[in-house]
Amino acid sequence: MAKVGIKCLTYAKYQSGGDGSAMVYSGGVMLEDYMAKAELKENRSSQKEHADDHQIDSENALNNVSLMLELANNCESIKTDMLGHVSDSGDLIVTGDDPPFIGVGYITKNRFKGVTTYEPYWVYKTQMASDGVTAETRKENTAWGHETLTGDGLGVVLAEDGKVCFYAHKDGLESESLAKAWLKAKAGIT
Repeated sequence: MAKVGIKCLTYAKYQSGGDGSAMVYSGGVMLEDYMAKAELKENRSSQKEHADDHQIDSENALNNVSLMLELANNCESIKTDMLGHVSDSGDLIVTGDDPPFIGVGYITKNRFKGVTTYEPYWVYKTQMASDGVTAETRKENTAWGHETLTGDGLGVVLAEDGKVCFYAHKDGLESESLAKAWLKAKAGIT
């Protein structure tokens, strides 16, 4: 299935949960026309155990997930809510403090054999950081520059079974509105 689009940057401030209880968020926001690209990578511990000249066991455990968001648009609320910048008399001040924990997600538009579906993603708990801002002169052609945010998803425990969870997604939704509703429920947006 081809990923042919991305939209609806969604985030919310982490409040509590993830210790066997449900995740609780506040200040959920869904933004449109903000994302240019997203990459969600699973970082695994892939090890093999050998004895008597052959493999006897293996591990392919998920250690964490890495999230990269390339923003086509940026605003004060993203910088204060997601990155922890401080707003002071119209200035955005970057401090040495840790960024806040947030839940963050987005929707991909998928196409396969002419059928379009939507797939929302939600990373339960992460801290994002800016990879900096690059800009260059226009020259003969415009070079679109974007700010990139990165973070590692932390494992959370959502139920008493003790399973460590990093992110959720929902495959094959027939409409964008269903994907938005799923994301809003994750972010606690009513």
